Amino acid sequence: MTLAREHRAAAALALAAFALNLNTNVLGALLPFLPSALAAVGGGDKLLLAAAAVGSAIGALLVGPLAARRGRRGALVGGLLLFVCSCALHPLAGSFWPFLALRALSGLAVGVAYASASSLVAELWPYARRGRAMGIFTAAMFLAIPVGLPLAVELARRGLWSGIFVVQALVGALGCWLALRAVPASAPVERRGGGWSVLREPGVVPALLATMLHVGSFFVTVQLASTWLDETGLVAKADQPWVWVGLGAVSVFGSAGFGGLSDRIGKRNFVLITSVVLVGCFGMLSQMPRSEVLIGLAVVLAATAAARTGPLQALVSSLVPGDRYAAVMGLRGFAMQAGVAAFALGAAPVAAELGFRGVLMLAALCQFLSYVAIRFGVREVVR
Repeated sequence: MTLAREHRAAAALALAAFALNLNTNVLGALLPFLPSALAAVGGGDKLLLAAAAVGSAIGALLVGPLAARRGRRGALVGGLLLFVCSCALHPLAGSFWPFLALRALSGLAVGVAYASASSLVAELWPYARRGRAMGIFTAAMFLAIPVGLPLAVELARRGLWSGIFVVQALVGALGCWLALRAVPASAPVERRGGGWSVLREPGVVPALLATMLHVGSFFVTVQLASTWLDETGLVAKADQPWVWVGLGAVSVFGSAGFGGLSDRIGKRNFVLITSVVLVGCFGMLSQMPRSEVLIGLAVVLAATAAARTGPLQALVSSLVPGDRYAAVMGLRGFAMQAGVAAFALGAAPVAAELGFRGVLMLAALCQFLSYVAIRFGVREVVR
């Protein structure tokens, strides 16, 4: 690619990442504003949140076969088109079950499109520059928090709760159009059949386990932190959105700013160093420090977790041949959702027994195990 086309391709994939992650995270902020008809079933909020996650996990597993038939760009465009249509239909849902079905359908589209976009980053950027490219890609994903969520809440407060789904559809459509113009079209390069066979490649299972432990422990702990802040009175509920906006902005900086460093010192080395920092941050937070120390640790934690995401994704891509990128990125997407579900289930009894401090200690343990999986199970391969 020429440099100009490379920038356009990066913009297309970044737009997709922004819209997809906004859809993943937006419902929690919208639940208080939804019409009663859309949450009429007991425990309906949990079903709505779970539907998108389950759909995303299933969609991620479909990416390998889709890319083998239609090419990675074809899988991305198909996923984005399904995403645009499902988001555009959200405002038309008049009762709980159609809304639940649309949440699951949009989750399926997210799983397909996100893993396809990840595999395209691995395909289009050489490994020597892939840490930076993945960092920019994931920075756009994190940007959905400080930009997209406040917009969603503001629209909801004005009685336009469904407006954010229209925004997602428009951004997704723009990303799809730009992908067709900027991402090179090629014959399918993904190997047909046996997507699960990538698990036999050296280092893939430990890398996926590290991903599951990292993503699950970080994102669930962040979600549970909101309740903890409210219960302890450290941050009033009305002020909490600004906390997440600030930490989201820090995450964008961490992801975009440190990907290039991972290219210079090695993605595996970078992942190991950041793992140590995350273990330390979670461990110190579990000691319930003073407010000013807590804020500093939260900033370091957000920047480090975000900075680790892109290089780890690049490292995973290096473990398989180029004709298996979609398959391994699909399994990575599935591992992310499995990690969130597993940590949420494990954290519930820990929180009941030890409170949020116990959750933080469990997160520190998971990050340590993620370090162990990379340290002893993964070797960096430059293909």
